[in-house]
Amino acid sequence: MHLFYLMKNNLKLIFRNKLAVVVLIVGPILTIALLSSAFKSLLSSYEAPDEFTVGYRDTDSTFSESMDPIKEAAEDAGIILKEYPDGEPEELIRNNGLSAFAVLSENEYIVYKSADHKTEGTITEFFLDRVMSEGVNSILEMMAQGSRKAESVLPETKIEFMPAIDSTDYYGIIYIVYFSCCGMIASTGVLSNEKKNGIEKRYRVCDISSAGLYLSRLLPTVGVITACTLIATILSGFMYEIHWGAPLLSALIVILMIFAFSSFGFMLYSLFRNLAFTVIGLFITVWVSGFLGGSFETYMYSNTAESVKQLSPIYYANRSLVELSTMGHSDYAARTVVIAAVMIAVFSATAIAVDVIRKKGKA
Repeated sequence: MHLFYLMKNNLKLIFRNKLAVVVLIVGPILTIALLSSAFKSLLSSYEAPDEFTVGYRDTDSTFSESMDPIKEAAEDAGIILKEYPDGEPEELIRNNGLSAFAVLSENEYIVYKSADHKTEGTITEFFLDRVMSEGVNSILEMMAQGSRKAESVLPETKIEFMPAIDSTDYYGIIYIVYFSCCGMIASTGVLSNEKKNGIEKRYRVCDISSAGLYLSRLLPTVGVITACTLIATILSGFMYEIHWGAPLLSALIVILMIFAFSSFGFMLYSLFRNLAFTVIGLFITVWVSGFLGGSFETYMYSNTAESVKQLSPIYYANRSLVELSTMGHSDYAARTVVIAAVMIAVFSATAIAVDVIRKKGKA
């Protein structure tokens, strides 16, 4: 009964800290909008165009008598060859919107590539190389048997990899995690009220245990953070069309991270009995963990060694959630659940043990 009353009272105190509640909801939404736009090109993936135009000039080359079938094979590959007898290649590319320009001469060719269309220039270069080495007829036969798009003229190797994720989905996921890990700040009103009014001393004359007192702080805090995180997730999902994978497992991971870092914050308070130190210590820990885990630079393109990144709990959560979004499964999900569970158990046990020792010392 005492536990229920304390939880109810602490819940009211948490909601009085309206600024913290607003930050937990609005903060992720604004950050997602800012970073997903700023780093859109970083996480963009290349898609081969259906077709592109390449200028050419033939100066009595070995290609001269076969230009019609070469153009036909090129068109099947998505390359439109257009002849320009005069002009500088660089100017022709710039003034005519060409992806590349090929100068054909006896037994050789030179491909001028556009800085904005380097991939198309490489496709053109490879196509001409195959025409020269294998002959026009073999290229036509290949086109008749396979795809008619540009990728059919490129060498292809099948490898296992994580599908690309765009910046909106990436930052839309990891900043939900980041802000939820900082959410313990919502309980500062509870802790400051207890210290100001000496409420904790009064609790010691009641029959509530140290574990009960700890849970009366932790559970309302986690409940409020979870509610705010859910609202932020739904709003950002509608606003930015963020794709979450395996919703139940993803929700479990986020909630466990909320429990883990909230219990860490309360452990700090139990150890040092200083609210300012608790908040600063929590923010520094989350910042460092987020830095290593991909909150500020994507963990996929980070220069940080993998062994160092794996020291961060947020790394496991971020990677699990991103892989669930792109692939529908993740080998890191189970590890994330275990790590979060261990954090909750260790931090909670430490906080309760410190309170028990402190009680005995003042008995």
